[in-house]
Amino acid sequence: MEKFEHVLSEMKNTICEELKSFLERFENYEDERFQENLFVSFPFIELFYVLDSNGIQIIDNVINPLYIKKVSRFGKGADRSSRPYYLEVVKEKKCIVTKPYKSVSSSEISATVAIPIIDENGSIKKILCFDIDLIALLQSDKHFYTKDKFEKITKIFYTVFSIFLGLISVKLVLWGSLNLFIIDPNPEHIFKSVILVTLAIAIFDLSKTIFEEEVLLYKDPRRHSEIRKTLTRFLASIIIAISIEALMLVFKFTISDPSKLIYSMGIIASVGFVLISLGIYVFLGTKSEISVKKFEREFK
Repeated sequence: MEKFEHVLSEMKNTICEELKSFLERFENYEDERFQENLFVSFPFIELFYVLDSNGIQIIDNVINPLYIKKVSRFGKGADRSSRPYYLEVVKEKKCIVTKPYKSVSSSEISATVAIPIIDENGSIKKILCFDIDLIALLQSDKHFYTKDKFEKITKIFYTVFSIFLGLISVKLVLWGSLNLFIIDPNPEHIFKSVILVTLAIAIFDLSKTIFEEEVLLYKDPRRHSEIRKTLTRFLASIIIAISIEALMLVFKFTISDPSKLIYSMGIIASVGFVLISLGIYVFLGTKSEISVKKFEREFK
């Protein structure tokens, strides 16, 4: 236990700050998005629950999927007013981390982090409780220590990168709009406008996704549904742009040099191959996600 106590004494301030920073991004702690992101950001948390000011648990245990077979999902209505973490957090009115103990629910070496929510009058409205697996914490402590150091730099980089991509998409739209004022019987400039605007949409969507995933952390990139949605939209935009380019070449070569039509046919065939591959990917991804959700329901 001494090893765990030493780790907690060094990391308790960091753990509290990280959790409080995470909580600031959410208003409803019973929201599914909050719960999913909680266990992605802090995989060593076994479960999460909320107490009222009297120490009564007001929601059922929210369990990390990694511990779903070990921990009961019930708990609403339980009286925790005699627990050391409740007594300490009521006294201190700040985030506290308990000493290590052997968890009754999961049989792991655990500790509880309790964070009070204070109202305007300085009274405790409710207490957010997080049971953490200390062995899992030890395995991830290197990442956890360095997270603060590099997270801000990483967010700044991705913010600049997403803004840069957004500006590129704006420039493409401006280029495409210039062709609107060209009076020419040759429809080539119209096709070019459509291609530029379509590429602008694809790049803007990529910029938006990067900003949401890496800066705002609204999306969980490890969830396949998020990856599939982003990739599908991006590739769909690219497919449209290339298809228009191929169509433009068909018109151009039909008039100027029919012998080169084979090149445009090659582009169209490539688009068809990418479209079929994308369809297979979406089908398999959807099927896999349905299987995962079915598995999760069976073990709840």
